[in-house]
Amino acid sequence: MKHLSFSMLILLLLFSSCHVEKEESYAISQEAHTEEIENWYNNRVASLKSENGWLNLIGLYWFEQDSNRLGMNVGSELLVDDALFPEFFGTFGKVGKQVYFSPEIDGIKIGEELITEKVLVFDPENDFSPTITYGTYRMSVLQRSDLVGLRLRNVESDLIKDFQGIDRFPVNMEWRFEARFIPYEPVKEIPISNVLGQTYPAEAIGYLSFGFEGRIYNIDALEEGDQLYLIFADGTSGAETYGGGRYLYTQKADENGIVILDFNKAFNPPCVFTPFATCPLPPRQNILELAIEAGERNWGK
Repeated sequence: MKHLSFSMLILLLLFSSCHVEKEESYAISQEAHTEEIENWYNNRVASLKSENGWLNLIGLYWFEQDSNRLGMNVGSELLVDDALFPEFFGTFGKVGKQVYFSPEIDGIKIGEELITEKVLVFDPENDFSPTITYGTYRMSVLQRSDLVGLRLRNVESDLIKDFQGIDRFPVNMEWRFEARFIPYEPVKEIPISNVLGQTYPAEAIGYLSFGFEGRIYNIDALEEGDQLYLIFADGTSGAETYGGGRYLYTQKADENGIVILDFNKAFNPPCVFTPFATCPLPPRQNILELAIEAGERNWGK
């Protein structure tokens, strides 16, 4: 073998140094990782307890008629099980794809404006669905496929006051992976079902591939803003974790096609905390033959 010139040796050393630095740029100390996960968890709890969180839901009502009266009175089509709620609150009327609201009491607002007469509260073609407020109550119209209904919140619900946090697996760096993102070109349409029994098409923009104990696992990824959204189930589902799977957000791939896939940030769907959510379920290809002992456990277990 010929001897390398001094200049060539220097170039090889520089390349090797840059390569090691790039490989190590994904690394993190155990202490920093634990702090990152704890910060993530604290933000997660704050989100659950926030005004738009999942802990304050007290009702989900589907409009089965063109005229739907909301109230605590047993004659209401949308019957509220809350002794402090008005007996007759108002009526939600469907007109084509739109929904209008007619108040029956004073003090109801949209934003800072008092509502005293019939107003538009839902227009899907213009992505219009404002929040209606009354005291500690919040409500808005939503649509799930062919179903249109009302979601009701009480920002001072007992569930928020009694909430003691979520049981989790111990933080473990073993479940933090440098996954490779493989884009679908074009994007792949996959069926997603929800707890209502509805199935709708979703676009997977690619999949994440990672290795564990000598096997390769792949998870289809949806796009949500500037993040990737994963809906998955694993060998813990239905036992230590919720039977309907868990969710996970990651940043999009960097210039090297790498995504930090940290299952310590796997979290429960809202259906774990409330019956008034419409959670999507994992697609078949995202049911992993692997027990991922990281992230949130089933609530209360």
